[in-house]
Amino acid sequence: MISDKESLEAASHLTTPAPMPHDYQNSGADSHGPVRSARSLPASDGQFPRWIWGVYVLLFAASVPWYIPADTPLRLWFGLPHWVVISLAATFGVALFTAFVINRLWPSQESPDA
Repeated sequence: MISDKESLEAASHLTTPAPMPHDYQNSGADSHGPVRSARSLPASDGQFPRWIWGVYVLLFAASVPWYIPADTPLRLWFGLPHWVVISLAATFGVALFTAFVINRLWPSQESPDA
C-alpha cells in the first residue's frame, strides 16, 4: 500500500511551477528566443508604419459584408451562408496579421540597465 508521504513525493513534480515568460526578462531572451529589434520601425518615435493601419482598415472592412447587395440570393459555403464565411475569413485574417505584427514588427523594450 502507498503511504500519503510516497504519493506526495510522487506528485511533487505536478506542483512545481513552470517558468513563465516574465522569468526570462532579465536574461536578454523571451520565451520565443533572443530579443530582436523591430526592423521597420523608427527608433525615435516607435510608431507603426502607415501600411499596417491600411491593412487593418481593409481587413476590418472585409469582415463586415456591407458590400454584398441585400437582394443577393443566399449561397451556402461549407454549410454556412456565404457572408458568414467571408466575415469569418476576414476575422481570421485580422488575427493572423496581428500575430505577424506582434512577432515581427513590435518594438522591443530596452532594459533600463543597457
